[in-house]
Amino acid sequence: MQVRDYTPDQADAFLTLYRACLKHYKIPTATPAQEARVVTLLDSERHMSCLMAYEDDQPLGFATWVLTFPACASLALYMKEIFVLGTARSKGVGRALLDALLHRAEAEGCIRMDWQTDVSNEQSQTFYDNVRAPKFDKITYRVSRDDFADFRKQLVRPLAK
Repeated sequence: MQVRDYTPDQADAFLTLYRACLKHYKIPTATPAQEARVVTLLDSERHMSCLMAYEDDQPLGFATWVLTFPACASLALYMKEIFVLGTARSKGVGRALLDALLHRAEAEGCIRMDWQTDVSNEQSQTFYDNVRAPKFDKITYRVSRDDFADFRKQLVRPLAK
């Protein structure tokens, strides 16, 4: 198995995995325009980076990540998503992607690597428990696009005294 940086020539392989990821999470299929936007951002190395796992030429999984700051006075690597095809699970693909991300974090001078998983995602929690990933308690806040306007109204209210 190989883990390598995403490059533009891997767009088709990435899209195959991306579609499988959306299906796995029961997310509606992305439109061609949405897919093109994601690939364009990956190709231009803007906003997000990606590692791809392969067995020979067969794509098995991916991990997307960004560098964030401040992390104390340094940088952190934040893993946004890790996805492995159902047929490749329990074969070390997720472990290989995590290992590659740790190497990347070290190479970038990061002081830590962060990620989250949904409370309802028991399969990923089992995986992280099995690899003895340390848990760190944080509260996650999320504003969906449908709620942007209502949330903005809260932002312009005077602060309570």
